Amino acid sequence: MYKRTLLFTILLLIYFSASVLIHEAGHAITGKLFGLGTPIINIWPGIELFPNIGATVSSSGWPERAVGYVSFIPESPRFVVEFNEFPQSLKLPPELKVITNNTHQGNAYLPIVGLMGSGTTFLISLFCTLYLYFAKPNGVYRALVVCGTFLFYDILCYTVFPVFFKMRHLIFIGGSHPEPIICLVNIGVPFEFAVTSVLSICAAQIMALYYLSRKQGLFKLNAPTEEIRPFVIA
Repeated sequence: MYKRTLLFTILLLIYFSASVLIHEAGHAITGKLFGLGTPIINIWPGIELFPNIGATVSSSGWPERAVGYVSFIPESPRFVVEFNEFPQSLKLPPELKVITNNTHQGNAYLPIVGLMGSGTTFLISLFCTLYLYFAKPNGVYRALVVCGTFLFYDILCYTVFPVFFKMRHLIFIGGSHPEPIICLVNIGVPFEFAVTSVLSICAAQIMALYYLSRKQGLFKLNAPTEEIRPFVIA
């Protein structure tokens, strides 16, 4: 019993760590795509995982009780040497232009980057659920896919505990603000509709997993096969 409890605790910690990395990677990849700069992924208790591995060198203080966070280094301006079109003008010195990009795009994309932390874990959860239903994988691969289906816990906890109980998204640790709700509101979604939408998609995910558990058995390593009945000609 003790060994089983210890093994379950270790697996739970590994699963939680993996979900945190996926969450932060969602922020980082989305921010990079939207031109916020080079992402820096930091994990508690002060370890930089990307782009370097080592102690956090961020000038800002560690967010209170945060498990991880992502910051961005703005990209450097591009320097371009530009010549005039006409050949005779080549006698003139070339004109050096500094082309600056507004890496934060007027902060227009920041709510999307913030949303895609929990949004990424939910999308992976949804993909794993659909894959489990249609592909019916077996063995260890099936166990990994089943673990992926529960990643929606991230967006659910980020919403339920801060909004309804004024607690951190993992009760004792994590952010104290409902990150996905705040980001949806900043995008333009009304607060009540944002909360209702998140709770609805999580409820739909729970119902889908319940259906799969009744039909296939989530934690069975072998997917059920359809019963083959003998073909009898009268």
